[in-house]
Amino acid sequence: MAEAKKFDWISFLVGLVLIVGGIFTLSDPRATFLALAIMLGIVVLVRGIMLIVAFFKLENRTGAKVFFGLILGIFLAIMGIILLFSPLFATSVFTFIVAIWFIVGAINNLINAYRLKPAGNGIYFLSIVFNLVVLFGGIMLVLHPLIAGLSVAVMIGIILLVFGVNHIVLAFMGKESA
Repeated sequence: MAEAKKFDWISFLVGLVLIVGGIFTLSDPRATFLALAIMLGIVVLVRGIMLIVAFFKLENRTGAKVFFGLILGIFLAIMGIILLFSPLFATSVFTFIVAIWFIVGAINNLINAYRLKPAGNGIYFLSIVFNLVVLFGGIMLVLHPLIAGLSVAVMIGIILLVFGVNHIVLAFMGKESA
């Protein structure tokens, strides 16, 4: 007797969150892009401060690794401030980060597309086509970052929807597939 596959609630919930995020992103791309740039600035600034604090807590240790941590912390803190107060610079940096995310995510999904084959050839080929489009979009952002503008937020929304649907399909296929 074949063992029943268990529904993967975590993959399902991740899929729902990604779809909701995609819908919100597509509803107001400008606000989304600004919010993402601010969040990135805050994260980078906080990480830089944490590295600087860690350096001073290790005052009795010396060596290249310790000083590298201090230099990296100062660099990250400065980058965080720049990202928070210079939206044009944040746009350029964020465009490259998103492009790398798209490329890596699409390659990962293409490598693992075989997991969707049991769901049917239609879903399998649709996943391949969508992920090839995502890969192409990521490469275009690397080659032509000036075209990004608001399209980055729109692309993020579409990608969130694609990745969300992918997670939900995997959730219905069971925990073994996810």
